[in-house]
Amino acid sequence: MGLFGNKKSQEERTEDAMKKAEDLVGGKGVMGKVTKGFMGKEFTDQMSQGLQAGRDAQAAVAANAAAAAAGIPGTKATVTALADTGTMINNDPVVNLSVTLEGGQSLQLDQILVSKLQIPRVGDSVTLIPNPAQPGSYVYGGLAV
Repeated sequence: MGLFGNKKSQEERTEDAMKKAEDLVGGKGVMGKVTKGFMGKEFTDQMSQGLQAGRDAQAAVAANAAAAAAGIPGTKATVTALADTGTMINNDPVVNLSVTLEGGQSLQLDQILVSKLQIPRVGDSVTLIPNPAQPGSYVYGGLAV
């Protein structure tokens, strides 16, 4: 129990902040309408894209955690193409990756958050983890060791 009553968990605070930001850029409420009116549609569209990239990053982290908890092994893949989206989350870039699995299957992974300390290059081996929430899809697991 906190000093002023029950404290919200980190996940609850994050979800509240994301919801408020989505309402703001969506033009909901007085502040949303003022923001849209003064900043313009282009700005709010860019903010919406940034929020979606943040949601995608949160989903990837959750899928990685679920796969690790379930003991699901990763699959190695080779990077065949890499494109920067121009979006940054906590100073880490969001990229689009094209990879080839060990079996020869090619995949396109869009809006992948990568650590700026471990940005993959074409030809690098990366680990992909099967997404338990979406069978047949993968989440980025980082550079292969």
